[in-house]
Amino acid sequence: MSLKHALLGFINYGPMTGYELKKFFDTSVAHFWNAELSQIYPALKQLEGDSLVEMKVEVQEDRPNRKVYSITEPGRRELIAWLAKPAEREQVREPILIKVFFGSSLSKQDLISVLQNCADETRTAVTYLEHAHQFVDKFVEAIGLQQEALFWQLTIDCGLKVHRAELEWSEDAIQKVKAADDSIFENEQHGYDGVNDVRSAMEALDRVKSLMPGALAGADKYLPSAQGKPDQQARVPTRTRAAAR
Repeated sequence: MSLKHALLGFINYGPMTGYELKKFFDTSVAHFWNAELSQIYPALKQLEGDSLVEMKVEVQEDRPNRKVYSITEPGRRELIAWLAKPAEREQVREPILIKVFFGSSLSKQDLISVLQNCADETRTAVTYLEHAHQFVDKFVEAIGLQQEALFWQLTIDCGLKVHRAELEWSEDAIQKVKAADDSIFENEQHGYDGVNDVRSAMEALDRVKSLMPGALAGADKYLPSAQGKPDQQARVPTRTRAAAR
């Protein structure tokens, strides 16, 4: 997601200062996108330089002057053009999945603790989003943006579905790890032969792909061919998170 376009979206609601934009981020889209003031102000300066917003200084007595940003017609056209484009999928890094992927190096109990922590945090996120879902209608009414309620609710719906699925996965993973044989944990020697094993794995993948062309259509963008460089890194697709931690 482009911070520039998010700022244009908020300023399209009405003129705002950088501080007000930060508060708007925190109270409306924090469940899937956040931004710090250290990011917002440079982005506003760039938008102003590109003539997508204009800034006016409001003089205040006994208080610091306010820099208020308003969207321009070119800025509105840029926002609408960006909103109408198909959304690009971003590759999301999932620390919990990396920990699980290499989980055989941990003791069973340590891995269970990692998964339990994930479940607890996700459960908290679900509770927060459930409350946010009930709060949206009152919030948009309070700030005079009632027409935005449906669209904001849809983002919360997405967050709830994703986090509930993650909670279900983590609880299921805990049970599977508990039931697993103790011998597969705390492995120090894996007998892995580095480059040769990578090459063999890629060759095996190519054979599988040749047998399942329909099921793996488009997989090449994530999984390199065996003909690539031995040290080529496979990019494994992960789901896009709806809620930022």
